[in-house]
Amino acid sequence: MKKFLRQFSSWPISIKIIVSFAFAMFAGSLILAMPFSQLETSQATYFDHLFGAISMVAVTGLSTVPVAETYNLFGQIVTLILIKLGGLGLITIVSAIIMQFGRQVSMKEEITLQQALNRNDMKGFRHFLLNVVKYTTIFEALGALIFMFKFIPLFGWGKGIFNSIFLSISAFNNAGFDNLGTISLQNFVAMPVVNIVVPVLIILGGIGFSVWFDVANHFKQFRAARSWLDFKGTYRRLTLHSRLVIKWSLMLILAAMIIFTLAEWNNPESLGGLSFSAKIQAIFFQAVTLRTAGFSTLNFAEFHMFTLVAFTVFMFIGGSPGGTAGGAKTSTVALVVKLIVTEIKGFTHINYKNRTLEMDIVKRALVIVVMFILLNFIALSFMTIFDEDIPLQYLFFETVSAFGTVGLSANLTATLSRYSQTVIMFCMFIGRIGPITIFTALGNRDRRKRDIKYATGSILIG
Repeated sequence: MKKFLRQFSSWPISIKIIVSFAFAMFAGSLILAMPFSQLETSQATYFDHLFGAISMVAVTGLSTVPVAETYNLFGQIVTLILIKLGGLGLITIVSAIIMQFGRQVSMKEEITLQQALNRNDMKGFRHFLLNVVKYTTIFEALGALIFMFKFIPLFGWGKGIFNSIFLSISAFNNAGFDNLGTISLQNFVAMPVVNIVVPVLIILGGIGFSVWFDVANHFKQFRAARSWLDFKGTYRRLTLHSRLVIKWSLMLILAAMIIFTLAEWNNPESLGGLSFSAKIQAIFFQAVTLRTAGFSTLNFAEFHMFTLVAFTVFMFIGGSPGGTAGGAKTSTVALVVKLIVTEIKGFTHINYKNRTLEMDIVKRALVIVVMFILLNFIALSFMTIFDEDIPLQYLFFETVSAFGTVGLSANLTATLSRYSQTVIMFCMFIGRIGPITIFTALGNRDRRKRDIKYATGSILIG
């Protein structure tokens, strides 16, 4: 085993990440397919288990069979392990193996690893990984403890405790899986504990670990602030990345809440039949779950088409780098928006908060966004061939949800053909490990042979 780990540590990091995720998905599907993982009433096929395992490790939440009606206690524990591995566990394990065997990594590999964990450098890397594990455990334990106050009276001691742990881990890892039934969390649309704690866990898991530690380092100053000016002054001491991510996360949640309120307030099939308090809770919950969490307290199939189209934009953006969320990422899209605004204004440099951003970072952000758009349309094109009778808008919602590892669906996943479900599996896999990792793995590693500068040329555009 030690010999294999030593050989494993010598592989390129991008390959290690891809192989690790693929192995966890395949191994998980085999375990879930075993009779001892399933309920006696389960009618699931191996394809369903493979789809589920990929979705679990990709922390997406889409499934062809419900967890509660397919897997027994052991199978649900396996589900939790796969979710934990997918959240950030595999990347942490890969990083730990590299650090353990002390192999010198190349600059390109170092950059890949830094991007996977949203790190600027490798200094204090062991300490960073230990803190990630420690604080992740703390947040998940606190969430489970709060859920227990409601779930134990509902389900009894054993089931109440396990359901609380399951939901907390799934929420923090933005996985979207629950073991409470076939309709996600719709039975808890008016329960404040679920509608507050689940979104808080989603935000904490999806905002990125570097933002956590940055805010934690300034926590004393935030707590000591006695006025808005003191608070604002401390906020300005956060890194540029943290301020960008926090600002965009709040903006996106608020924008989603406003759009959802205007579009669905009087819809009797969604918000219209709820009390005022339940409406506010449902609006906040749905706005946050678009950050790639995949839970829902309402039936998305009953939403107006405008709402679903608008929600695809938020799902495409997703969460933030270095966390458990997927999508193109808030900071990535923010940089592309900055680039567009700069071009419209006719400026040369891209500035944010009195800082000029490096063009290499902006170009990388643009490539990621374009790549996500391209891959989404390729997947959509295949699905229109395999399921041409399903309206295009619903198929598009499904592909964006899969690529963004969101997990929301208009009750469509289980009804798709096996061919379309296979496309969805590839979408979830690519969406989790990231297009950049795949293209880095497949690309030529010797840039010196290709990075050639010729005489300047000109091409007309527009």
